[in-house]
Amino acid sequence: MEETRFLHEGPLTVSIVDIGSNSVRMNIYAIDEMTGSFSVISSSRAMLRLAAHVEDGKLDADGEGKLFALLREYLARSNSMPCDVFTAFATASLRGISNSDEVIARLYDKLGVKISVISGESEAQYDYIATIEHFKDTLAPRGVVIDMGGGSTEFVAYENGGVRSVYSLPIGSLGLWRCFCGARQNEPFPSASERDDIKKYVEAELEKAAPLKDFGGTAYLIGGTARALSNIDAALTKRTDETDGYILDKARFHAVAKAVVKDGDGGAKMMRKICPSRLTSIVPGVLAYEKITEYLGIDNAVISLAGVREGYITEYIRDLSRK
Repeated sequence: MEETRFLHEGPLTVSIVDIGSNSVRMNIYAIDEMTGSFSVISSSRAMLRLAAHVEDGKLDADGEGKLFALLREYLARSNSMPCDVFTAFATASLRGISNSDEVIARLYDKLGVKISVISGESEAQYDYIATIEHFKDTLAPRGVVIDMGGGSTEFVAYENGGVRSVYSLPIGSLGLWRCFCGARQNEPFPSASERDDIKKYVEAELEKAAPLKDFGGTAYLIGGTARALSNIDAALTKRTDETDGYILDKARFHAVAKAVVKDGDGGAKMMRKICPSRLTSIVPGVLAYEKITEYLGIDNAVISLAGVREGYITEYIRDLSRK
């Protein structure tokens, strides 16, 4: 894990920046080095939509400039706390582009911050670690941890405490919209034919992860699309459950997909109220989740607010204890 250290006295505080294809978030954690426990003392998010700034497989200058400006802001904010450690990692946002090394080198020269690009498999492992720690004894004995981001979806199938298979597939909510709908910049919602193409693409990608087919059990869903999905379901069913731990049975994915398509065709009054920052990605993301849950044959799904950042900080703390 690459990090920038600040020298000062006080409790151990760690800033972690998660650079995703859709959003970039910084969490500042306070760590109890005696117990290994941690808590979030500050959280910030910016919807940079870096996936929309990829042309011919490269992050364009505008996208790099926006990332530079945000990292500079986050670094200044962390230093003003002050924090002991500032570290940043990127997932599919920089993992799948051809000029990632050049972008990272330029940002390091300007800011002194080294961005680590983690693999899809590492991202999935962090998600799994976070899920185990978050749900502890209530974790279902068999299931799949699923983290859908803007550019990819990570899967960890497990049973009785053991990992059965790990996959990272190029199924991202924003990436799907860009691929199948991006030529129409003024219309955020996919047409009927585009929706069919999205479903066919997701089905084809899932075939590359054959061990996941009909795996069953409980799915633990991580990411902004999952949170939006649960919020839409709550609006449709008048439920008042907390987002973290919100349970969806398998029939609800079809119901939510049907509702967002109808809402998009009718002016998107519901989605504009519930998830205004995800108008371009929510319908592709929900359609993808519908296909994913069908393919996996899950019994039900649980929304988790713990994901790659929590897994990353857990591993960071474990590394400290080994030193």
